Amino acid sequence: MVRTKATSAYLFGISIWILSFLFALKVGIVKDANLELITAVRLPRAILASALGVGLAVSGAALQALFSNPLCEPYTLGISSGSALGAVLGASLGLQWNLAGLTGTSFLGAILFAAILYGVSLRRGSGNGTLLLTGVMLGFFGNSLVATWIALSDSNGLQGALVWLFGDLSRARLKSSILTFVGVWVFVFFIWTHRRALDALLLGEEGASSLGVDVAYIRQRIVLLTSLLIGVCVSAGGIIGFVGLVVPHFCRRFVGPLHGVLIPLCAIWGAVLLTLADLMSRILIQPYELPVGVVTALMGAPIFLWLILRRGEIS
Repeated sequence: MVRTKATSAYLFGISIWILSFLFALKVGIVKDANLELITAVRLPRAILASALGVGLAVSGAALQALFSNPLCEPYTLGISSGSALGAVLGASLGLQWNLAGLTGTSFLGAILFAAILYGVSLRRGSGNGTLLLTGVMLGFFGNSLVATWIALSDSNGLQGALVWLFGDLSRARLKSSILTFVGVWVFVFFIWTHRRALDALLLGEEGASSLGVDVAYIRQRIVLLTSLLIGVCVSAGGIIGFVGLVVPHFCRRFVGPLHGVLIPLCAIWGAVLLTLADLMSRILIQPYELPVGVVTALMGAPIFLWLILRRGEIS
């Protein structure tokens, strides 16, 4: 029965992703778009949306297992705040440069905050609670610096950064989108190789240790991998919430908590959710465009509430 549900979830998810990807190429403000427009604008955007959906959903699943906390999501660790700080500073100072499709200053900000978090994870005696609190504090600190910089800066150079803060895929280019897609899947694969350790962590730190898992080592590896993955996603598309929170809970309903099957399913449905959200962001209020992060919040919040009301709990 469980295997049947899992197979159905995989096949249905792949089918929906293919259909949503094709719709993303077909539908837009411009009617009867030619091949040049599709290749230059819509295809890179669809690829990037799929890549970021994969990365955010998988990192959310990994962090929820690591911290044994169903409310963890990719932005819990504060990496997004470092990325946002880098983006705002870069926009204000005119440092608009890209690195393999990533917003350079944004990625540097993410790496800086990730380095701080990883340094904390290396300290002897630091547990999951310490890491989680450190991530939350980094988030508050980064957001406060972003708000301060915005309040004190000239508004002329900040509009692009503000749009980016709510999720922006409009700057996608084919080469950079493909690079991001490949990079995301590399990190996802390395996270998947730790699937058995993540399964053990579902029993808690003591339970995982009793099974022979080096909890400190796994914690450092997962923090490093997810931080880099989140940095790539945020730097490429801005802050897009709810994907990493909602998708893992949705997928567990079909395949259970074991990460060998959960992580690939999260990747599929993360791509589905963000591709559909980006499509909706382009067509809901034509000729204007909503930030994709706003759409994921509008989609994700009702879905998450439905999951809670349906079962009375989250898992």
